[in-house]
Amino acid sequence: MAGYTPSRLAQVSRWIAEKATELGVPVSVDALCHTAVVRLGVSGAVLTLDTSGWPEIRCATDAVGERLVESQVTVGEGPAVDVWRGGGPVLVADLDAPSSQARWPMFAPLAVETGAAALFALPLCVGAIRAGVLSLHRLDVGHLDAATLTDSLAFAELALRLLLDEQAGLDAVGVVEDGLPLHSPHVHQATGMVAAQLGLDMADAFAHLRARAFAEQVPLSGLAADVVGRRRRFDRDGRRP
Repeated sequence: MAGYTPSRLAQVSRWIAEKATELGVPVSVDALCHTAVVRLGVSGAVLTLDTSGWPEIRCATDAVGERLVESQVTVGEGPAVDVWRGGGPVLVADLDAPSSQARWPMFAPLAVETGAAALFALPLCVGAIRAGVLSLHRLDVGHLDAATLTDSLAFAELALRLLLDEQAGLDAVGVVEDGLPLHSPHVHQATGMVAAQLGLDMADAFAHLRARAFAEQVPLSGLAADVVGRRRRFDRDGRRP
């Protein structure tokens, strides 16, 4: 699987910022999804959240994408369902191919009937914590080439960061270069403790802390206080204590 570089992540971030300015809106997952359609050459993008065990559409750029999600939830199968259940990226270049029809016998025909020809589902996750799925679809058959796949993974990473920042109440003014909020000593202390518990650096530990707050729909500051107070700890296998 292709991976993105920090410079590529920065470039994709600039694209999203430019699109947000063009639309006259803040940088958000909505701006990200609309940017993905333009920059990745896909027909539509959908961001679904999985915070309660049931996928919820957070952003959809078109009706086809909405129907693809609805169909997968209805029949209980499909590329995004495979990702929701803990899989890695699922890249389907031809939904009408025999292999696709055999793998998803109920969903694939519905997807083709909807007008979709290709579907690429990318997980938004930190360790064992899964926040959602970024799904990209095309009305024409075709693979994502290596460069486009790399950029797609960067879009998924940035979508995750935007969701976690939103949940934590962070913005560009309140964040320093290492990604830790300036105003919360508890968060800094908790991040250090999580880093020690999981054997991670501070940036990755902070990502885990934010992801847990997002998954449990609790304030970041409250979770941090519980970690500092030793009422919560993080285990390597992702289990909730």
